[in-house]
Amino acid sequence: MGTASLELRPYNPEVEVQEEDGARADVYALLAHLFYSPPSEAFLRQVAGADAANGNASQSRLATAWHAFQQAARDAAPAEIRQEYDDTFISVGRPPVLLYGSFYGGGFLMDKHLVGLRDEFARLGLARKRESGEPEDHISALCDVMRFLIVGDADMPPAGLEVQHDFFRRHIKPWYAQLCEAITKAEQPRFYKQVAMLAKEFFDLEAESFEIA
Repeated sequence: MGTASLELRPYNPEVEVQEEDGARADVYALLAHLFYSPPSEAFLRQVAGADAANGNASQSRLATAWHAFQQAARDAAPAEIRQEYDDTFISVGRPPVLLYGSFYGGGFLMDKHLVGLRDEFARLGLARKRESGEPEDHISALCDVMRFLIVGDADMPPAGLEVQHDFFRRHIKPWYAQLCEAITKAEQPRFYKQVAMLAKEFFDLEAESFEIA
């Protein structure tokens, strides 16, 4: 599954990644893709036929959200999802839902938090794709970074749980619930309500897992 907004190098096939961590990275990649741009028909078919989001109990809240998301992927038409994405996250003027952490953290876009985040990306050797016009605090970019920290790439091994936890705690945990709530309460989205519910359950599980690790 491709990345969305960052220039990430390929995985290193010689580095062994635990199955659970590979599954986590896949969900982060999925969310990064979906929040960066509306999915294609081929992508929707891939999602509809994919295995469960994790290997845990099939009755878990995440599994329930995953199955609902898969059903939405089966039912939705790509053109309708594209219009929904534009109406919800782009629109004319200020969109109904903003996908930037700085807005939920301080109520302003492009604030000083973004400057610090760019410095952190640089230390990790990461940069935006040239064609991406989104700032680094876009939720898709942050999901890309988490994926990178979990599985590494051809030049850097996976980061330890402490590093993953620290990045998640500072850059995703403080605002993901507000973002997901904003999407589920907005009038425009149907497909993206299911995306938000999946994201919320996944991020909740990440937060709980980090606390007990």
